[in-house]
Amino acid sequence: MATGGASAATGTDVVSGPAGLSPDVAATTHGSGVDAHEQALAAYWTPDRMRQARPESEIPAVKNADGSKSQAQSVPAGPGQVAAAAPKAEPKAAGGGGSPDVAPAAYYPNYPVGHPVARTYGKVFFTSLGLNYVCSATVVNTEGKSEVWTAGHCVSDGQAWNTNWTFVPNYANGSAPYGYWYAYQLWTTTAWFNNNNDFANDVGSAVLYRTNGWRITDYLGGQGIAWNYPIGQYVYAFGYPQAAPFTGCCLVGENGSTYDGGGGTIYMVNYMTGGSSGGAWLMSFDGNWGYINGHNDFKYNSLPQYMYSPYYGNQVLSLYNTVRNIST
Repeated sequence: MATGGASAATGTDVVSGPAGLSPDVAATTHGSGVDAHEQALAAYWTPDRMRQARPESEIPAVKNADGSKSQAQSVPAGPGQVAAAAPKAEPKAAGGGGSPDVAPAAYYPNYPVGHPVARTYGKVFFTSLGLNYVCSATVVNTEGKSEVWTAGHCVSDGQAWNTNWTFVPNYANGSAPYGYWYAYQLWTTTAWFNNNNDFANDVGSAVLYRTNGWRITDYLGGQGIAWNYPIGQYVYAFGYPQAAPFTGCCLVGENGSTYDGGGGTIYMVNYMTGGSSGGAWLMSFDGNWGYINGHNDFKYNSLPQYMYSPYYGNQVLSLYNTVRNIST
């Protein structure tokens, strides 16, 4: 979560880069190709490194951002949505975990391992400028069945791509019941890549390699997504806040209505902290599935009770349409 107070481009709206390894991790690889890449990441992300990873709100470019909002907003193309998708078969998982006390107005949903929300949300681990950080992300339904949705600052920082990008669905107290999913490509809006103060465009996605032959949405299911809907939706927000008073151990939830934050942003009452960035806000939520229509993104230090998100408009439509058919 941000606090406010070159790549291969495919067009003017969105930009992508390879999900690479940091130099120290690359030096440990044996051989080449996907297997060598994944083996190096599996060796790197030890339980201790995962515990020590910092909330992404401590990234210098994010921590020092002023929370600016885009002044140039495109004309909405009209509401659109893609429905959620259940997995092809119920996935098998191992392990689970309980939850401690939580901050006011936030709650631990305590979903059992394998609940559709629990398994489509996960904790993200990545490296930026030599330091390890955490974010949150959500599996989104696409034709490619290989995408997770997150904040732009969880994939890109200071016109550079984050490295060692790893998604752990249904993370709880260090357990990874559905394994580790490694990124193949990282995507964000061109506006965010070029200006880390443009929080109205702070949207990102990662295309993931298969695990054990499965594409992630085929295996776990994926939440739907919606854009250009009226502000004021009642949403359910989830994520893995790690900055105090949270610990990043478990999935945390908040729910409430969204409000106009100005300059292409929306906000809700939401006490989650750094580490929760990228966790989706679900509208039309039925207790299992919903439509991503915002995400934990940034706060003003003077207003800790409010979480902001980009308004999901044409920039989301453009990014989603670009990644939706990519498959690994």
